[in-house]
Amino acid sequence: MNSSIVVPLLLFCSHAIRMHDGRCCGVVLRVFRSIVPEFHAVEPGKQDAAHGSPPDDFPIPEETAREIREFISTEVMKAAISSLHDPYFVESQKDLATLIASILISYTPLTPTPRNILASLPNIKETDVDQAIEYISRAGLHTRQQRAVILDLLKDLKGVSISEMGKLNKSLGIRPEPRAKKSHRSKMAQEFMTAEPAVTDTGASTDRKSPDLEGVAGMFNEGG
Repeated sequence: MNSSIVVPLLLFCSHAIRMHDGRCCGVVLRVFRSIVPEFHAVEPGKQDAAHGSPPDDFPIPEETAREIREFISTEVMKAAISSLHDPYFVESQKDLATLIASILISYTPLTPTPRNILASLPNIKETDVDQAIEYISRAGLHTRQQRAVILDLLKDLKGVSISEMGKLNKSLGIRPEPRAKKSHRSKMAQEFMTAEPAVTDTGASTDRKSPDLEGVAGMFNEGG
């Protein structure tokens, strides 16, 4: 209800969408998808038929809701589009597209800002943006269909798709690196397990085997 509190939080979250941390980005995207409908204009005491939310005992003041809608329609939209263009977030493309669709569905009836953000992108036609918004705003349309429309609209901006990433790696001859087998021994235990060559009086080393120290290494494992 208080923009002086929520705006700094939203500002931080909008920056988190661009952080190269898959888990962090995924959590923030879920947060935004849950709160975007909260700032859809609803008259106090009435149910929002479009989003199915019950009457709110603590309604958000319209001035605050308007300010936050504009922030989400600009900064959050730009951050989501930017991450969609970043190959690092290839596995988050569906979540990013879902968030973009949610913003368009919730806010385009109230403000032209999210529509104008999309229309200002290179290689994006205004007619295509309007058609996409009209389609995803249809009642009963599944979330999967909504994000598919957004991904198709922004296909020239996407850094790369998940399937394309696999094909790219294959064409370049890149293979996933095998996971190194983790050692259960400590560094000190590993040193005990490494046999040092014996040195003779003449300085020459011999291949004499060291005694079996497996039991010593086990002591370090139990102690660590």
